[in-house]
Amino acid sequence: MAKSKRKFKLKLWIKIIRRVAAVVGRSIPTKFYTVYNVVGSISMCYLLATVISSSSDNTAVHSNDILQDEEGIQRQLFLKEESKTPKTILFWTPYYNRSDYTFGLGQNPFIEFGCKVTNCFTTTDRTLANQSDAIIFHALQFSQRDLPAHRHPHQRFIFFLYETIPNTSIPCVGKCLPSSQYKPHYFNWTMTHRRDSDVYVAEPYGAIAPKYWTLPNQLPDELPPDTLPANPAVLLNRNYPHLANRTKMVAWFASHCPTHSQREDYVKELSNFIDVDIYGKCGTMECLPRNSHRCESLLDNYKFYLAAENSLCPDYVSEKFYRALTNDIVPIVYGGADYTQYAPPHSFINIADFKSPKDLADYLKLLDTNDALYMEYFQWKKHYAVVRSPKKGWCDLCAKLNDPNLEKKIKSYEDVAEWWVRKLPCYPGSSFLYSHT
Repeated sequence: MAKSKRKFKLKLWIKIIRRVAAVVGRSIPTKFYTVYNVVGSISMCYLLATVISSSSDNTAVHSNDILQDEEGIQRQLFLKEESKTPKTILFWTPYYNRSDYTFGLGQNPFIEFGCKVTNCFTTTDRTLANQSDAIIFHALQFSQRDLPAHRHPHQRFIFFLYETIPNTSIPCVGKCLPSSQYKPHYFNWTMTHRRDSDVYVAEPYGAIAPKYWTLPNQLPDELPPDTLPANPAVLLNRNYPHLANRTKMVAWFASHCPTHSQREDYVKELSNFIDVDIYGKCGTMECLPRNSHRCESLLDNYKFYLAAENSLCPDYVSEKFYRALTNDIVPIVYGGADYTQYAPPHSFINIADFKSPKDLADYLKLLDTNDALYMEYFQWKKHYAVVRSPKKGWCDLCAKLNDPNLEKKIKSYEDVAEWWVRKLPCYPGSSFLYSHT
């Protein structure tokens, strides 16, 4: 009974302190919120300690009761997490030459990457096939002669793929995906870069994440004491010294030609109106080793980078795009994805927005001669950051394997090739060039 009274008094004091803090907080200027919160937290701790110590002569006993209650809650949460049946994810095939799919093996990756649900572990041990909750097959290394001998109702067989597969007579990128290669209803889930997948994952390419903590409480904010506003003379005659080294116009790194998107044909036409430096097998310039930090540093000399995809397929945005955004260079995109869903407004230039390569070249020349217009393409960096190797998809996979609602859902793909290739085919580059050149 005494313990209940102590808890009631404690809650009452907390409520009183919070109300007082709220009233005082309304009169605090915006710029002092952070300081006020810190001071308020310290004051709260001090007042609570005073209340607890004065509520009874048995201070130590009461403190121990509170600590034991908190420890009990933490222990219950820990036991609840531990009591969840571990979910085993078996990598049946490698992902090219990586047996760990670039994610990692065991449970640690789910913990290290901050997943909300972490009771999953990945393995390549095929002896665990019967007890695995998910079995992942890399679609380009799938073989009907090498499949699990048994299949259990609770298991999800997952179709895993990052590559694009243009459905034309032109040789496919990587390997074609004939419907005869896969048995009907063999796959339960899909795990690809397409956003309509059961598990959407963009790890090998990249993503954009908001910096929520940089968002201001109001615009404009108050100035600190003895601080003057910006000088109009500086604002109206500003210069951009960090652009001094950017003396070149457009760079393009490409090692595959010809392509289904026929990007090489568009670039050839574009180069008639503006300088384009082409690195790799598609051009006359070279940087070795390819995809190295040394090659990326070359971009410091350029104002624009061609992030042109080898195929115009749904939701296909490769690392080329995120490479440009990371290196503070404006990407010129050419792909089949809706880029407005992948990056903030005014962070890229889309070839599709221009009637012809000449119109695009004219716009790039305008930006080249107007530093203020060019710098507007970097305003997004105040509130967003580039994530070069996002692991969110793997976290989502673990969470979905633990979702009790999904456990009761029976799902399978009658023809995964129908979903991947034929239902929403890639757009031929020839069709685009016909209407934009």
